[in-house]
Amino acid sequence: MIPYPRSEWIHLLVSPRGSFSPGVMRRVLAFGVIAAALWLADRYIPRVGLSIGFYEVAGAVIALILAFRTNTAYNRFWEGRTLWGSIVNASRNITRIVNAHAAVDPAAARELAVWVVVFVHAARRSLRGQAERPEIERLLSAGQVEAMAAHPHPPLYAAQQVSDRLAAFARAGSLERNMAVCAEEQLNTLVDCLGGCERILKTPTPLGYVLLLRRGVALYLATLPLALINAIGFMTPLVTMMVAYPVLMIEALGGELDDPFGHEPNDLPLTRICDTIERNLLGSSPLVLVMASKAESYVD
Repeated sequence: MIPYPRSEWIHLLVSPRGSFSPGVMRRVLAFGVIAAALWLADRYIPRVGLSIGFYEVAGAVIALILAFRTNTAYNRFWEGRTLWGSIVNASRNITRIVNAHAAVDPAAARELAVWVVVFVHAARRSLRGQAERPEIERLLSAGQVEAMAAHPHPPLYAAQQVSDRLAAFARAGSLERNMAVCAEEQLNTLVDCLGGCERILKTPTPLGYVLLLRRGVALYLATLPLALINAIGFMTPLVTMMVAYPVLMIEALGGELDDPFGHEPNDLPLTRICDTIERNLLGSSPLVLVMASKAESYVD
């Protein structure tokens, strides 16, 4: 996700960051070329003119479909952010309970906190389909890394390690049973939130809605010049592209937010969220290992 100064209106107006989703400008130019071809053809080949009123009605229909697409995509984005907010809170609560109520040495408490951090890093990598886990390799021993990699669900393996340690503290009498239950409830929240994220990831917007929107937008923009040529002449390609940009950008944003856990400019900043958790729990900052330059820090 790209951070931005919310109060600088002029800066946001002219800033290129976040203005172009991948492939949008190519599609805008393609519809501009179609409009130019239709304008040139109109000068030499008689055609049947189309009423602008038809496109006013069609535009209203396209707007309704775009609104549906935008609302459903943003709901997925916001639900994902809410789930990761709960992950942040539950991670802090588990370590807080252990640090405050468990009569264990600091090394044992830190080991449990490390496994909580490993869980959030593994969850992020799992949602993004990434097999490499450099942050985890930095926190665990080689044997632990191999055991985790061999597990069919690495985040669940990390959660099991946290649960095992909480149970060991309770059995040894180092952590009161009611506090161990509270910590387990927070661990359950971590696992439940990951399940919610996996539900979002594996349940995209139904294909029929996506096809209807893309085909409707393509048909609308490809034939719009036929209604503009008589009114504005050689300006038809420019006006067509001016209409195409916001329409195609909204459609592209819907596609980005359908999977809010990726690396697109408008996706959730999962790397920074995981960095916050590790910094809060362990006092270290993995971003210095992940981000190579200041410019890269703008993209998660």
